[in-house]
Formats: sequence, structure tokens, C-alpha cells
Amino acid sequence: MNAPILKGALGLATGLALAGGAALAQDDYPERTIEVVHQYGPGGGTDRFVRAVAEPFAEIAGEQMVPVSVQGGGGIPAVTNFLQRPADGHSLMAISPAQVIAHVQGRIDMADFMPLARVQFDQALIWVPADSPYETIQEFIAAAEADPGAVSVAISGAAGFDEVTVGLFGLETDTTLTTVPFSSSEMVSNTVGGQVDAMFEEFGPARGLWESGDLRPLVVFSEERLPVLPDVPTATELGYDVTLGRWRAFAMQAEDEMEHAQTLYDMIGQAVETESYKEFEAQSALQYRSELIGLDEFSAFIDGEIETYTAVLRELGYIE
Repeated sequence: MNAPILKGALGLATGLALAGGAALAQDDYPERTIEVVHQYGPGGGTDRFVRAVAEPFAEIAGEQMVPVSVQGGGGIPAVTNFLQRPADGHSLMAISPAQVIAHVQGRIDMADFMPLARVQFDQALIWVPADSPYETIQEFIAAAEADPGAVSVAISGAAGFDEVTVGLFGLETDTTLTTVPFSSSEMVSNTVGGQVDAMFEEFGPARGLWESGDLRPLVVFSEERLPVLPDVPTATELGYDVTLGRWRAFAMQAEDEMEHAQTLYDMIGQAVETESYKEFEAQSALQYRSELIGLDEFSAFIDGEIETYTAVLRELGYIE
């Protein structure tokens, strides 16, 4: 899918090279606690992500890493809080597709960020209740083709990652799927109860409902099938280019020092290879596609995300 990359999106960290091995020697950095600003509540997925990295990071860096929750305002207050801090390498922001969407909508500028390290990369699926008449994703698509708009998919929130991915799947399959936004708990109850035809969710949060037999997966949006769901096809193998995933990452300010960026990237790289982080990753079912990428590679990844989100949000009518 081709759409123009927004101007200024990524002059973010060009020229940085990832060097393997130990962190650059900077005896005095970090010299105090690293604060990680995010837009979500304490105890949520992003908060737990930061804390899971922070535990081994403290042992590696000799300084603490702590999450700072700044909620409300569609994430804008969190970005404002972050950008008002000194660009001295001791403040990070936890970023995700939410920041890409805000950039595409013109509410923030990704050029203000230096992408540092993408740590988590999840994969979502279309789930149907156990008694659904749709046994395969092909039957699901056929029903949507036969009666445009009649097939409903529960999502979490509007104009976010969920709606973009379901919208992209609709574009790829040339179908009209009706998305119905709910809170997470309402989404599950309305899907299991049959008030909607299906729901969109990552494997980790839906795993318990799959294990209990309440939900069945029809398709996974990833390049490869999940080892735990070997019979569930990917969208790509069916000819539909839908591989968007929910990711979580760290960013610095664009004006931060490159030496600090390399040092932090190396320390984060060590932290996510520790036993404690790997246990957290497995408990959250995040081990299947998550791969640490940083600096130049992460910047290129965000460029691609901006291109895709721009095209889909335009088709959905959220931007001109």
C-alpha cells in the first residue's frame, strides 16, 4: 500500500549505526534515575513493560529506571511533559502505535523523538465465540462480502491500533467490516455473548478465553503462524498484506546525545536478555515476534508505520 510519508517524520536518527557488544564506555552516564514517561495508568500494559525492563536495567546501569504516568488528553499531556524535560539522556518516553497515529492526525510531530529501542512486537487475531457459524476466516470474509457492514468486530477504542488493523484487513479483503468500540471487559463479554460477530485482540490477553474454549481464532496478523496455534492461518499466506502489530518501545528526545542513545540501547539490550525479562515476556505471550531493534532500523520501521497508518486512516475518513 503506497501513501506519502509525512514530511519530517523521520530525520529522526539517521547516521546512527548499531554496534554489537558492550555499551560505549561512559563512566558517568547514566548518573541518576532514568524516568520513562507514558500516557497510561499504573499497572497497565505499558507500565508493566517499563517495570519489566527496569528491574534488570538497574543492575546493569547502576541507576534506577522508573515509569512516570501522565494520563488523559489523548496522550498529548504525556508528550508535552516529556518534551519539556531537559534533553540530557535521563528522560525517555514509552512509545507505541498511539504516537504514530497522533503524528498522522497532526497532533504531535515524530521528528521531536529519537527512536531508541523497540522491545515488544505483538500479533493480533480475529476471534469468534465458540458457537459462531464461521469455522474459517474464508467463511467470515464470504459473509462480509455477501452483506457489507453486517459483520461486526469488537475493538478496544476508536481510531486506534485496533480500528486501523481491522480497517486494513477490510481494505485488503475488499469487505466492509463494522467495528464496534468497547472497553476491554465489554469487548470480551459482548463477543462471548454473541452481541457482536467477532473481536480483535492479541494472543496474550485472549489466551485464557481460548484455553477455556470460549473463543476460537480465525486468522493471525503476522508474517508466520503462531507455534501455539499451528492450524490458524496468517493473513499474508491467504494473500492479504496485514501484519500490523502492537509494539512497545523507548524513545529519547531528538536533541539527546548520540553517545547516550547508544549506551542506553546497549543496556536495554542486555536487560531484555535476562532471565527475569524473558519470564515476563513468556507470561505475556510476547515471545513469538518480539525482536529488539533500535536507532536506524527502528527509525525505518516507524517510517513504514507512518505510511501505512496514513493510508488506512485516510480511507477510514479520519484524515483528509
